[in-house]
Amino acid sequence: MNRDAAPPRLDIGRLSAIWPPLLLGLIGGLALAVVFGELPGRPLILHVLQKLAHPGVFGIIALSVLVLARQRAGGAGPVWREYLIALLAAIAVGGLTEIAQLFSHRDPSLRDVGLDARGAVAALCLAAAFDARCRPGAHGTWWRALYLAAGLAFAALILTPLVWTIAGYANRSQRFPVLLEPASRLDLLFVSLGGSPSERIQLPAAYAQSAGETALRIPLLVRPVAGVWLDEPSPDWSGRQALLVDVTNPGRSILQLHVRVHDRSHNFTAGDRFDAVREIPPGRRETLAFPLETIASAPTGRRLDLRHVAGLALFRVGSEGPREFWLQRVELR
Repeated sequence: MNRDAAPPRLDIGRLSAIWPPLLLGLIGGLALAVVFGELPGRPLILHVLQKLAHPGVFGIIALSVLVLARQRAGGAGPVWREYLIALLAAIAVGGLTEIAQLFSHRDPSLRDVGLDARGAVAALCLAAAFDARCRPGAHGTWWRALYLAAGLAFAALILTPLVWTIAGYANRSQRFPVLLEPASRLDLLFVSLGGSPSERIQLPAAYAQSAGETALRIPLLVRPVAGVWLDEPSPDWSGRQALLVDVTNPGRSILQLHVRVHDRSHNFTAGDRFDAVREIPPGRRETLAFPLETIASAPTGRRLDLRHVAGLALFRVGSEGPREFWLQRVELR
């Protein structure tokens, strides 16, 4: 192969014409953005997009290092060395950005370094598919297909959380006015148990209303508050009449269940939300009903905005009572 010949039109070698200081500035700027840039944790889609930024950023960093390595080598030396340098440099920068977060307001994460590595591998595989130096001999087409397949496989792996989250929003919309019915893992996407693992169970026949009916098991072992939080329920409750909570107390003592609803304008004070406490007798399944007018009029000095409900919580305070309860369904009527 003639190394002095111009690379094909679609070839990574054309990037070697980029001014090296520009590439170094790009790497530094992206690394700083990773350290100091942050999106809100809610809605969930923003958190997922922030996590997706990791592989995207470090894919660009890996490509930038690859170009720098090629410029430095001047086309001499094995091509695999350039790719290895690019991969290791991207992972190293990823590790350094996580260490740098120790001195900022964010916590370092090995998982994020793994995301960085996936992004770098995906970008480098796709780059190799369009790198004439990576397609030797008569089997260049097969090599390109292999690199493309590997790059697209890593890209699909990276995009899986985004696809799952979009499916969760679609599922939430399709199920409305049901706010929660734990029929599948997708139904639990917007559910938090305060550190306890989520677990779907099949209701015993004594409590089930149909064969194979499932419920969400809510452990009550965390102190001082334990329960379940719907972090992003369908927000528009206007036009509905009541909130219904279908819950079972399988224990041998009374469950004092706190029910809390707040809207997007909540100022995180006790007087600016809806709070209620209901007692569930031992060994009983009950459907609790809360008129939405009562919920809307609960905040002091204003009405709770039923068009922009932001959270629903079901929990127990203290250590008295059963060790768990089961949640079958939450819906609006």
